[in-house]
Amino acid sequence: MTDNPTDGHALVEIQMGAAAAPAPAVVVAPTLTDAAQRACEDTVRILAEAVAERGVAHLALTGGSGGVALAESLAPLIAAQSEPVRCGIHLWFGDERFVPAGDTERNDLLATPLVAAGVPESQVHRLAGPQDASGLDEATARMIHELETAGLTSGGFDVVHVGLGPDAHVCSLFPGHPAALAVGVPAVAVRRSPKPPSQRCSLTFEVLQRAGRVMVVAGGAGKAEAVRLGLGTPDAVRAPASCCRGRETTWYLDEPAAASCGVEGR
Repeated sequence: MTDNPTDGHALVEIQMGAAAAPAPAVVVAPTLTDAAQRACEDTVRILAEAVAERGVAHLALTGGSGGVALAESLAPLIAAQSEPVRCGIHLWFGDERFVPAGDTERNDLLATPLVAAGVPESQVHRLAGPQDASGLDEATARMIHELETAGLTSGGFDVVHVGLGPDAHVCSLFPGHPAALAVGVPAVAVRRSPKPPSQRCSLTFEVLQRAGRVMVVAGGAGKAEAVRLGLGTPDAVRAPASCCRGRETTWYLDEPAAASCGVEGR
C-alpha cells in the first residue's frame, strides 16, 4: 500500500498530525461500564458547554462493546440536561455499515435511547442505506455533504467516541487497509472490510484529528496489546488507533485492558 507515493505522502501527513497532538491522558476504572460512565460524564459536560457557547454541540458515536456501554451510560445523563442542551445536540457516527435501515448491524441503532432521552431525531445524522442510495459511493458523498454543511470539516466535532478493535483499528480504519490513508475528505467509503459487513463508511483521520476531544473506550485483557500500540508511536499502518488523536484525547480503560500492559491512569 505505501509503495504508492500518494499513500506515502498521506501516511506522513496522518502520522505527523498525530505526533503533533497532545499525548493522550488515560483514565482507568474497575470495569468497562465504569470506564464508559466516566467518559459519558465528561461528554455531557463538554456538550453542555458547547451548547452554552454556540447553541449547538456535535458528538460522534461509536459501535461495538464500547459503544453499547457508552450509549447505556449516556442516555440518562442527557435526559437530565435542560431542554436547550438536549435540543442542541447533533449525533453522528464514527463509522457505519452500508446495510438497510433497521439492520442489527447498523451502529445508528445506538442513537435510539439518546433520542428517547431528548435529542431530536432530526439531528441524528444517519448514513443512507441501500434502500435510499444507489450505492456506497453515493451514501458516502451525501454524508460528506452533511459534514461540510455542518462545518465539521473545519471546526471539528466537540466529542468523538471511539471503540478499539483487538487489531488496533478505530472507526472502520483497519491496519493495512487503503481507506485508513484517505486524506482531503472527512469521510471515506470502505470496501472489503476485514470485518463484516464488507461495505462501510468511516470518518477519516483528517476529521478525527480536528476533534476537540477524542475519547477512546476499551475493556478486557484481549484489548491490552491494542492499547499498548494505540498509546505508542503513531503508526497508521500497523495501529490506526495510534493516530486517532484530537486536540485533546483521553483513553478510558477498564483494569484488565490497562493493567495487563502496564498502563497507569487516573
